[in-house]
Amino acid sequence: MVRGFKKSLLFLIFLPLTSVANKLTACYKAYFIFLPVAETCITYEDLGKDLYISSVVRTVNVGKLVKRVYNRGQALIEKEALKPISFKYYQEEGEFKRYQEYRFRDGKIYTKEIKYKKLSDQVEKSEEKVYQEAGYVEPYTASLLLYRDSALKNYGNILMFYDDKRYVLPYSVLGRENIDTDLGTFNTRTVEVYPNIETKGLLKPRGKWYLWVDEDSYLPVKMSLSFVIGSVNAIITSMDGDKSLLRSVLRKIQ
Repeated sequence: MVRGFKKSLLFLIFLPLTSVANKLTACYKAYFIFLPVAETCITYEDLGKDLYISSVVRTVNVGKLVKRVYNRGQALIEKEALKPISFKYYQEEGEFKRYQEYRFRDGKIYTKEIKYKKLSDQVEKSEEKVYQEAGYVEPYTASLLLYRDSALKNYGNILMFYDDKRYVLPYSVLGRENIDTDLGTFNTRTVEVYPNIETKGLLKPRGKWYLWVDEDSYLPVKMSLSFVIGSVNAIITSMDGDKSLLRSVLRKIQ
């Protein structure tokens, strides 16, 4: 009985450590000039065969007063092939509210979109459609491909499916740069992306985006992003869990 108790105790001690080792959470704060306007956190979890990603973004302070934004999403990705299995995204942007869901199987993308009447729970429109996959991925997998591919070659294209459309997103690596943050100095590659996405909602990309991707963690530590409602600069504020998770996963499938 004593031996069984010791085993149970060791399990309880090491379970949290195992969970942390399989997860990585990065949080960012976005600024308009010097004013904080938004916060976002994204979590990566290694499930063994698959990779699970979830994120939340919300406006704060002045940003919340100007335009309220609260978006959350998740994706399940086949880790070995780096191919999406499912994608879900919920948006509240101003008075725009909707839910999207994509399922990837048998070479097709099965989509479901629910549009609500303003911010109420009353459904205005619900649609289900089917598209040919043709190598296109949802936004979370597209980000992983960008982090991986930009470490391998200085320019290329990311194929992304979103909002019933297929997009070719060109990127190029402009160089290397040390970025100072409250978490320390990061050795990064500067990646320029052209997110020519005609999406719904307030957070419609505009112009070119710039990401400073850490060479060690494969996470962006700084971002310069432009939208139709304005431009922001985002900086990493915390990085918790296994800091080598993304790099180890992505380098295995290069």
